[in-house]
Amino acid sequence: MNDEILSITSLQNDRVKELVRLRTRRERDRSHLTLVEEPLVISRALDAGYPLKTLFFCPGRIAPENKYLLDRLLDLSGLECIKVDEAVMDKVSYREQAEGLLLVAPQLIRELSSLELRSTPLLVVLEAVEKPGNLGAVLRVADGAGADAVIVCGGGTDLFNPNVLRASRGSFFSVPTVNADTDTVQEYLRSRNIAAVATSPVADHRWDQIGMTGPTAIVLGTEHEGLSAEWLTGADLTVGIPMRGTGDSLNVSTSAAVLLYEAVRQRSSRKEDLS
Repeated sequence: MNDEILSITSLQNDRVKELVRLRTRRERDRSHLTLVEEPLVISRALDAGYPLKTLFFCPGRIAPENKYLLDRLLDLSGLECIKVDEAVMDKVSYREQAEGLLLVAPQLIRELSSLELRSTPLLVVLEAVEKPGNLGAVLRVADGAGADAVIVCGGGTDLFNPNVLRASRGSFFSVPTVNADTDTVQEYLRSRNIAAVATSPVADHRWDQIGMTGPTAIVLGTEHEGLSAEWLTGADLTVGIPMRGTGDSLNVSTSAAVLLYEAVRQRSSRKEDLS
């Protein structure tokens, strides 16, 4: 049990003001910190061994089923623990309904060169994804499909937006996620003989007409703009998902799910054929 627990009750406390500033990307980028909230997400960060810096907790807002999580955090070596009242917790919480636990964590920046890939990797490349919820949802799908990593390029949301962590349901901590410029990503794929499969409404192939049992990177753009010409011309092939209704595109996380699980199906079938 952490014996050195500080207490904050003033909304004007400097630590409170620091937490409020961390809601903005500018402050997160400057401080190289982020906020981790919601019990499930916190639990998965702990399970993944992600480093945590400071815990702010409000006992009156912690549900009985989450008391064990507070105990785990209080027992964590090196974690600064600060007890706050309900007014402070409401003030600093990123979510509208504070659940009594809020963590400050460092931003661990990964490089492409640090990725550990299987011999036949399965990657997701997202270009200019703007909505944190979309990036988080893709991470959740990538985790479920067993993808090796998610690579983000072309700007868009920051990887450490708290809503990315929340929408991923904690998958952010188990799926390696990297940000790099487009040229670097394309060279990375070429140098490792990883086929870039770009999605497009006007494509050469249907989503289930290509082989994805070899090293594959599924490349997706935004719903409104799609992929840039740089990706469409630089990809090894383009695939499309037929739209039978009035809509002209799927949400990027839905498209990622369709293609990733087609790759999973093909790879599972190949294993069965070889057995």
